[in-house]
Amino acid sequence: MDAHWLLLATLCLGLFGAGQVWLVQLSSYPLWRFVGPHEFEAYHWAWWRSIWGPVLSPAVLTFAGAALMLRWPPPGAPAWAAPLGMALQALLVLGTAAWWGPLMARIQADGGGLDPGRYRLLMTTHWLRVALVTGFALLLIWMTAASGWAAA
Repeated sequence: MDAHWLLLATLCLGLFGAGQVWLVQLSSYPLWRFVGPHEFEAYHWAWWRSIWGPVLSPAVLTFAGAALMLRWPPPGAPAWAAPLGMALQALLVLGTAAWWGPLMARIQADGGGLDPGRYRLLMTTHWLRVALVTGFALLLIWMTAASGWAAA
């Protein structure tokens, strides 16, 4: 495996993920407040099914790229860069599995509609997820520059 191409592919996925997480934080989640209480359950379920291809599939590939860079680190990048990237991805997966995923699954109020308290909690804590995804993308940009992609 060519470590340069692995880095480039992971960089593309990381940048895609960063754009996606900012769109979700600044546009998608804020729009949930405008869905009526009787329509929210159907809307939320349709939203959940719709993100599997464009959001979850690239996220899985990004995680795989970070893991593969442990075996084939970018040449020219410091030895700690690939493990740091994997740590950011691991924190993202653990946070999603333990916190954000379950919170989003319980975002509906008992009587229907959006639960205001859980929604506020999601909107404030999701900034950490935005930071993890963005930090990983910035790390990949830095690793790409450090590896001298243009000189390869």
